[in-house]
Amino acid sequence: MQKQIDTLKQLETVAQELSQIIKSGEVVFLLGDLGAGKTTFSQLFLKACGVIDAVKSPTYTLFETYQVKRQTYVHMDLYRLTDPEELYFMGIEDLFNGRNVLLVEWPQKGTGVLPEPDWILTFTYKQLNRNLTIISK
Repeated sequence: MQKQIDTLKQLETVAQELSQIIKSGEVVFLLGDLGAGKTTFSQLFLKACGVIDAVKSPTYTLFETYQVKRQTYVHMDLYRLTDPEELYFMGIEDLFNGRNVLLVEWPQKGTGVLPEPDWILTFTYKQLNRNLTIISK
């Protein structure tokens, strides 16, 4: 499915729609260049899921967790990862437990360690035109 995103409100609408269909235990890969909208989407998605805390970019911490009722959401940004094996030092096995919803920015940095995604969201842009391609496996 392809979506053209011309406004922040449109991205928010897509995030709200996906928050209703992405289930517990699913893994979402977020692909795209710097500035393509991955983190903004993650923030909007987590807000749509009921996160009331400030949703910050996990670029330096590699991941942040958020609890809404009995559901845990993990937002990962692997941009600074130099070797996929580093994920084991973070306790990756505990995060990929089949119950958490995982949003993973820069998943290609975790190749060989990360599980297969249930969803792939690819963000592209040219000047002010942004597109989002959504693949559900």
